[in-house]
Amino acid sequence: MENNCWLPNLEFFEDYNSEWAAYQNALYTIFKKDFIDSRPSFKGIRVSIRKHPVEYGKEEAFFHVTCQDYNGDGERAPDFRRCERIRWVKSFIEEHNCDSSACAECDGIKLWEEPAPRGSYKRVHLLLEEERYMVVVEPRDSYCLLITAFYFEQDHSLRKKLQHYAEYSNS
Repeated sequence: MENNCWLPNLEFFEDYNSEWAAYQNALYTIFKKDFIDSRPSFKGIRVSIRKHPVEYGKEEAFFHVTCQDYNGDGERAPDFRRCERIRWVKSFIEEHNCDSSACAECDGIKLWEEPAPRGSYKRVHLLLEEERYMVVVEPRDSYCLLITAFYFEQDHSLRKKLQHYAEYSNS
């Protein structure tokens, strides 16, 4: 991890004696503080989360930022790279327009829009290439919806998103 000036510390599984229940509870406490007890704003518009379905007392959006659907069947498994970066989600949203000239380790967040897979909305992608991390929000009429956040494990996946950014920037 680079030492970017606005990124919070990572939240490591090992810091909870590698006990999943304790770790998940700590992650949810952070998520709840950042997105339920208070709400970040993106470009002056409040960011809301997808709440339903609620599973194990946790909102749908929580699982989108901490788990991955590895098999494409709706069954989510913990993704420790996502979990470690739980504090980053709110920071990306609030610091999307950081001044990269003020931070030697940061080239700034790359921001672009893509059509949502279904529906008439566009999704805004916020990518910090140096950290291989992206947050996706969907502006609606009176709010933004947090869609997901994830770490790019695979180089080809990151390259593909950088290509989308380049295409958007050149259009």
